[in-house]
Amino acid sequence: MNCMQHLNGFFSQILNNDRLSPTHISMYMSLFQLWTINRFENQFRIVREEVMKVSKIKSVATYHKCLTDLHNLGYIIYEPSFNPYKGSLVSIVKTSVIQPQRRNIHSAIDRSFNSLEDENLMNLSKNSPNVNSIDFQPPQLSEVRMYFQEKESQIEEAQKFYDYYEKIGWTVAGKFPMKSWTAAARNWLKKLDRVEQGSR
Repeated sequence: MNCMQHLNGFFSQILNNDRLSPTHISMYMSLFQLWTINRFENQFRIVREEVMKVSKIKSVATYHKCLTDLHNLGYIIYEPSFNPYKGSLVSIVKTSVIQPQRRNIHSAIDRSFNSLEDENLMNLSKNSPNVNSIDFQPPQLSEVRMYFQEKESQIEEAQKFYDYYEKIGWTVAGKFPMKSWTAAARNWLKKLDRVEQGSR
């Protein structure tokens, strides 16, 4: 495996990909480092705490989003385990086979940036003082499941949360644009705790 050739190919491709942020690049470099430690195995397991430490990512939600984005954009193959005692599997895709224009139209990224409606919203945001709701990107179900798993909650509860907010268009009380789905998830779990304590 020629490390320099691979990295040169990666950086040459991201020059024309405006959907990758510095956080994505930091995440990718962390995964690449782990790949080298694992002697370039086709698949290797990752531990969230280790990857977050190396990539300097502080937020669990950002960690999950970066992994999902890199997977959807074709730079890695990510298989979450949903098991806190068993690391998720990652494969680094060789830069020679990455398709820069590859898109997953069902991903949260493309739902936000590829639709005509969202393009109109982005244009309107230039003259609007409140852009937080426009920047919001609905999570994927896998992200929600991982978040609930981190909070030691049931996968079934993650599904209920996702289905509920997907139904009301990821809004607050069905009226106001959501700014943070993780904040909504925390409130959801707090209410669940109160209900469980009240039933005891």
